[in-house]
Amino acid sequence: KNKWSRVGSRLDCSNSLSFSGVLLLAGLLISAQGSFAQDSTQKQIWPEVEVYYRINERFRLYGLISGTKANSEYSEGSAAINVDYFALPWLRGKRHVELNDTALGYFWWFRAGYSYSNSFDEDKPKLVNTITTETNNSFFLPSAIILATRNRLDWRFVNGVFQPIYRPRIKFVKNFSTQYLSFNAYIWTEYFFYLNDNSQNRLRLTAGTVIKVTRNVDLELYYLYQFQNKPSVAPLNAIGVQLDFYFRSKKYRAEEKKKP
Repeated sequence: KNKWSRVGSRLDCSNSLSFSGVLLLAGLLISAQGSFAQDSTQKQIWPEVEVYYRINERFRLYGLISGTKANSEYSEGSAAINVDYFALPWLRGKRHVELNDTALGYFWWFRAGYSYSNSFDEDKPKLVNTITTETNNSFFLPSAIILATRNRLDWRFVNGVFQPIYRPRIKFVKNFSTQYLSFNAYIWTEYFFYLNDNSQNRLRLTAGTVIKVTRNVDLELYYLYQFQNKPSVAPLNAIGVQLDFYFRSKKYRAEEKKKP
């Protein structure tokens, strides 16, 4: 009887540990699949810098510069500017951890913007101009887990040819906080519907973490695996390293101090 009691107590772990275990298992599965992938598997590093400027309760500016590094050389670079619109204050949810990005604290918000990217391959030039529109929702699940859904439509012009993509995404986030550190762990999956050419469709699975470095800076690290869609889409292993900078207007900082 005592033996089974000890086993039962081991199984009665906390919800946070269970969620961490799920993320760890997912990471191991992705790594294993990547290890057994064919030699055609692409291996890339995605460095990125993002800057956010919160204007007030409803509006935020968001810009980014990113690159794609493969075989020790950069193959592509991109830049974007966006405007975020957050739902009315009474559609704001609970913030579990004081991370810099508070977007997950809103049940409903929108984004619109423009991005430009260019490849560095002279043999295969690829100039992409994109107008981005998206809507985001957050749902608060048991065990303080956040389910974030995103519906994104990229109005892309690739070398002047219109090639739109619909990109639905589902993301699970768990926030953590200790005496010295605030961070989260997340896992998400995203599907790319190429509306003009279904052979280019692709599925991606990602696991990562966001770590609060200072009052205005976050560091994000993640691993992404892209599944093969023969014969057009090759499998992909990518490591993302991202720095996020957050700034707030004086008016918004004053509003934040008044909140309970």
